[in-house]
Amino acid sequence: MLLQILQKQLDESTSCPLCQASMFWIEAEQYEQAIHFHECSHCQHRVFQDERHNCHCDRCLANRKRMLTETRLQEQRKIKSKDKEQIEYRLDQISFINKLFLLSILDNQVQEYTVHQEYIDWEAIKYHSITPNYLFQSYLIKLLVKEQILIAKDFASEAHHYYVNVRLDGYSEPSLFSVTLQLRNWFYENLTMGVPFKNADEVKSALYLVLYQEIIQFAQFYCRLWGVQIAGNNSLQTFCYRLMDVLAVGQIYYLVQTALEYLHQQKALKARNENFINTNLLKKTLQKYRERAVTEKWETSMLPRPPNIPLSKMSDILFFRFLGSDENIFFQPIWRLWNKMQPRLNFYSQKRCMYCGSNELTVDYDAESYVTLFCRTCKHQDHYFTQ
Repeated sequence: MLLQILQKQLDESTSCPLCQASMFWIEAEQYEQAIHFHECSHCQHRVFQDERHNCHCDRCLANRKRMLTETRLQEQRKIKSKDKEQIEYRLDQISFINKLFLLSILDNQVQEYTVHQEYIDWEAIKYHSITPNYLFQSYLIKLLVKEQILIAKDFASEAHHYYVNVRLDGYSEPSLFSVTLQLRNWFYENLTMGVPFKNADEVKSALYLVLYQEIIQFAQFYCRLWGVQIAGNNSLQTFCYRLMDVLAVGQIYYLVQTALEYLHQQKALKARNENFINTNLLKKTLQKYRERAVTEKWETSMLPRPPNIPLSKMSDILFFRFLGSDENIFFQPIWRLWNKMQPRLNFYSQKRCMYCGSNELTVDYDAESYVTLFCRTCKHQDHYFTQ
C-alpha cells in the first residue's frame, strides 16, 4: 500500500488493540486523496478511519491467510458431506463407554440454573481430569467425532467446538441440558430411570478399560517425577487384563511401582517413549515379576490408590455413582466384584413385562435384591428378586 506520509505524531492516549503499545496518528495521501489512521509504534498494526482500507501488518496478514484456509476446509467438508451420508443416532443407541464419556464431559458444564453454551468447548476443558489420562481422553474425543456422535462446529484444521449429534425422545435436535439430564437419569438413579447398556458384558468391558487406564495414570504419575514419558499400548493392555483377572488393581499398583523403581535405578528408562520403549520395558519387567510370583508362590502386596493423583470424572461416575462401589474396587479382583454386580445388571438389561412382554416399565420399589415393576403398556405389576 503506497502512501505519502504528510504528518506523523505520537498519540499516547490511544493503545494498539493487538499489543497495547502506543500508536502514531498519521495523516497521509494516496492518489491525491487524504487518508487518516493510527499506526502501532511496536507492531505496525494500522487502524483506518475508512473501512475500505485493510491493515497489512504481519498479524493481520496471518489472520486473513488462516480465514482463507478455513474457508477452503469448509468447502472441502461440504463436498465430502454430499458423498457421505450423515448418521444421526438415538442417545440410547450409542455404546455404554461413549455415554459414560459424554456424561463425564457434560456433567460439570451443564447445570439447570447456570448459563451454558449449546456446544462442547473442547479447548476450554481438554486438560480437565475427565478420564484417567490425557491420551485416553484424546482417543475418545476423536472416536466420537469419527462416529459422528460429535460434529465439529468450526472449520479450523483443529476443531475446538462440537455439537452433540443425537436424537432424544423423537426430537432431532435436543438441548444439551436434555441430553445431560437423560444421561444423569441412567447413571445416577440406580437403574430405576432406565439402563444405559445393552447387556452386562458391555459394563464389564468398560470396567476393565477404565481400571486399566487408572493403572496407566498411576505409571505416568511415577514417571513424571523423573521426567520420563510412558503410555499404554495394546500389548500392555492385554497383559494388564490378564493380571486383573487374578489380582486386585492395588496389587498391580505395587507391581508397577516396584518395576518402575527398578528400571529407574538401572537407568533403563528413556526420557522419550519412542516406539513404546519404556512401555515395553515395563511390560517385560512385570511379566518376570509375575512368573516368579507364581513359581515361588509369593503373596503380592497391596498398594492403595495415591490420594494425590486426581480421580477422573469418568472413574467417579462408573465406580462410585453407577456401580455403587467404594475404595474396595481397587482392593479386590474383578471376578469377585463382578459376582456381586452381575445379577442385578443382567436383570435390568433383560427385564420385560411378564404379561405383555413390553420393556416400558416403571420401577415402583427397588431394594438391594427385590424389585417391583409397573408396566406402562398393560398396567400389570410384577415382583422380582434380582439376587
